[in-house]
Amino acid sequence: MSTRHKKVYSVVIFFFMIFSTISPFQKETLAEGTNIIQKSDDVVVFSNPEMPITKNGLKMRIVFKEDLSIGSAEGDENYMFGESVAFNTDEDGNFYVTDSDTHRILKYNSEGKYLLSFGREGQGPGEFQSLSVTRFDKDNNLYITDLRNNRISFFDKNGKFIKQIRMSERLEEDVFINSKGFLVAKKPGMSQEGSTQKTTSILGLFDKKFKNLVEFYKDEIEMPLPTGRDVSSLGKFLANGLSIMAFRPQIIYTLANNDFIYFGYPDKYEINICSPEGKLIRKITRDYKPIQIDQKDKESFVKVAGESLSSPIFADDIMEIALKKIKYRKYKPAYLGFALMENGWLAVVVDTRENEYMLFDIFNKEGKYIANYKTTVPALPIGGLFSEFQFFFKNGKAYAVEEEDGYKFVKRYNFEIQEYKDNKWVRKK
Repeated sequence: MSTRHKKVYSVVIFFFMIFSTISPFQKETLAEGTNIIQKSDDVVVFSNPEMPITKNGLKMRIVFKEDLSIGSAEGDENYMFGESVAFNTDEDGNFYVTDSDTHRILKYNSEGKYLLSFGREGQGPGEFQSLSVTRFDKDNNLYITDLRNNRISFFDKNGKFIKQIRMSERLEEDVFINSKGFLVAKKPGMSQEGSTQKTTSILGLFDKKFKNLVEFYKDEIEMPLPTGRDVSSLGKFLANGLSIMAFRPQIIYTLANNDFIYFGYPDKYEINICSPEGKLIRKITRDYKPIQIDQKDKESFVKVAGESLSSPIFADDIMEIALKKIKYRKYKPAYLGFALMENGWLAVVVDTRENEYMLFDIFNKEGKYIANYKTTVPALPIGGLFSEFQFFFKNGKAYAVEEEDGYKFVKRYNFEIQEYKDNKWVRKK
């Protein structure tokens, strides 16, 4: 396969889905059911019904209210973000925004005021070819994974470069480092068998020398290689790649503050919880009714796919053929992402609809399904290429990246857990 074809295939397989956001409560649905708790080989399985059980018939919801927005459509460039934006916050509420377009990390205080920036494009110490979300190690230093430079760079909170670790194994960019210095990450692989390309992604626990200690899940994709270099052949090849990726389940994972590992592959509604050593100790499952992909979902996918593939690699005539020939599966994944709440609850993003809503499930710290509700969203680009969400809880707040009129904004939300008592919603104590 030519270098050009390899580039085409690589771009088809490795897309990033635009991050989502949340906003005030819209609607909730609750019903009775039966929970089943089973234990086998030291693994506790908490099986939940299709709709949550609620104590004494009480309903529950989380109400979100926007508290802060960082970003601008024009003006000061330190508030203008590019297409690919992610962020994190420290214990003082400061924001660290990674902007892949400028290869910088921008720091803002808890009030959203710009403080400083560091990083630039390059291969030297403190320079980047690609940027992951900023995370914090056990010493509260920042680390950023740079896939193209094949390393992890560490900085203090003022942007001073500390060190870098060369990755002896190639990992994908969303790397978590636990308190012992071990890594939770995905390891990609690619091989060719005849006229078929096989791409693998292994989620695992790696030691400090990048040796895989535990394999949690292995995802494999097989795709026929292009049969020719003409427009028709390349258009068909690209259409095959988009058809494979459209609303396809993807490995979802995160690392809790106590080093416990949460992961799932949403071809079914199941979330796995592992000890810091990588031993499976708990599963949360739920009976659910698959959500069918409709015409509006397909139109949204085509829009995001077209924007994501805007590149000299794909001529307009190739793109036109490919976008018309996409074949869609019938149903969406069981869920699209999840976030850990500071009280130990798990917020699962079940579905989204651009400019309409985000559908949440909430499980308590034992794994019991306690709430299901929708929130309205002012702007939510979704394409189904990769189910990856910039949405998290920290410092008693909720955070997300939002897109408005094509511009990215970093958002902070106040939120309140409420229950329905005496015919009214009240704050849960």
